[in-house]
Formats: sequence, C-alpha cells, structure tokens
Amino acid sequence: MSKNENIIDELTSDISSDTTFQFDTHDDKDDFSALLDNFIKSELANIEEEKENTRILLEEPQPEPLPQNASDEQVANSLNLSEQKLYTAYRNFVESIEAITKEQQLSAPTFHIKAQVLYPKYTPGLGNLITIDVLQGWDLMFEAFPNDITKIKPNASDEELLDFAEQHSNENLQMAVVSYVEILFEIEGCEIAYEKRLLEFEHRKIEEEIMEEHRKRAAIARKYIEAIEKKKFPINAERLINGYFKVAAKDPDGSFEALTTNPAIFAPIEIDKIKPSFFGMIKPTPRTGMIYNRKIGEFLKKLKI
Repeated sequence: MSKNENIIDELTSDISSDTTFQFDTHDDKDDFSALLDNFIKSELANIEEEKENTRILLEEPQPEPLPQNASDEQVANSLNLSEQKLYTAYRNFVESIEAITKEQQLSAPTFHIKAQVLYPKYTPGLGNLITIDVLQGWDLMFEAFPNDITKIKPNASDEELLDFAEQHSNENLQMAVVSYVEILFEIEGCEIAYEKRLLEFEHRKIEEEIMEEHRKRAAIARKYIEAIEKKKFPINAERLINGYFKVAAKDPDGSFEALTTNPAIFAPIEIDKIKPSFFGMIKPTPRTGMIYNRKIGEFLKKLKI
C-alpha cells in the first residue's frame, strides 16, 4: 500500500457510516455578486479617502456638509456644473438600462453611484466605479439585444456609436448608448478639471516660493545695506548690494568673490565723499579709492548676516 493510500485510509476511518454530507448550494453568480459588492464598498471608502487627501494636498477648505436626509436630487443640484453633467449622463444611462430590464423581463444589475459620491468634487478613483456600472449595463444590453450589439465594433468611435443609436428602433437602447457616449465625454471633462486643480495649486505654490525667496533676499540685502551705511563707506550701499544680488542669482560663488575682493565692480567708490586727511591738507586720490575698495571688501567678507 502506498503512502498516499495510507493517508486516505486514516482520514476516512474516522468517518462513521451515518455521517451526512452537506454541499454548498451557493450559485457562482451569487458568490461573484458578493465579491463585487465587497469590492465596491472598499472602492467607495477609497474614493472618500482620495477626496479628503486631495483636499488636504491642495489646501482646499472643508466642503459644506450636506443636509441630513437630503434626497439624491437635492445633492445632485448642489454639485459643481461638471459633476452635475456627469451625474446626469450616468443617471440617464442607468434609467435606460433599468427600462430595458423591465421591457425584456431581465434581472437588473445593481448600480452603485449616487450624487453624494461626486460631492464635493470628482476624483479619478470614481472613474473605476463608473466603469464597473457601465460594463454591467453593456452586459445587459448584450443579453437583451445580442444580434444588434454584436454589430458594434469593439473600438467604435463616438460618432459610430451615435450613428448606431440613431438607426436603432428601441428608444431605451438608443438612450443607453447616447448616455454612454455622454458619460465618456463628461468623465474626460472632470478629469481635465481635476488636473487643472493640481496644476493651479502647483503654480500657486511656485509663485509663493518665489515671493518668499524674494522677501528673504530683500531682507538680507537690507541688512547688508544698513551695515555698509553704518560704517559710512564712500560708496552707494544700495547700488552695491542690489548689483551684487542680480549677479548672485546666476553665479553665487563668483559674485561673492567679486563682492569681497573688488566691490567697486558693482558700484564705484565715490571719492568726493572721502574726507581730506591731515586737517584737509591731503586731498583724496584714486589710490585712496583703491584703499577704501579693499577695506569695503574685507569688511563684507567678515560681515555675518
């Protein structure tokens, strides 16, 4: 007797002859529906988290709370225009599919999007849920109109889908296909609006960073100017420092070297402001200006701002 046969004997020997067996009678379709419902609930929670994370990231204010017990229509009316258009297209699609189910006596799929999911603004995760619902709608359309739906090319353009709808005699199928095209169009609009929010935030942050950097530079420049003016050096301190910072934006190391070795590059030494020495007997000369140029450079090199 093989090892596998021994194991089987050991397992079966403990089972009495009067043991009754119960088999799982759940239908595979029911199992799939349960899994889908759990997935949808998880995705809905993820969407709410995504909306909150986006709001925090973009530093947007808290949305106005929805009224308690507000109807779906009331919530829909409070949506932004782009979200309203998407939800209107979605509702038209859902209502068309539900009408087809009644007309053809089929089981209606469960649709998951309510207006509050779109409140206060669309985020990309919502597109996944809409896709699931739309695919369920197409499955039902195929079940109801198999010969007609198979005529639609898998990669059919919007124009081809609208032509198909116009030529079909069933008004509910017409509305379902037209609404599907509108959903695609409105989702694209919402996606563009979402990306625009991100870009506007990034642009605003860059502007704020530039302004903050400008304020910091201005504050540092003012300290340099005040320190030079306090020493009463014969040089236009404001012109010197502003000239230095202009060059420093392109070449910080080279410009600082020039500032501390030859500041006259940025502003000339004003010899007429140098007082004569020895009771006014010795007038300042260009050489005196060179001495002050070196003194100013040494002073700025040691200066701590």
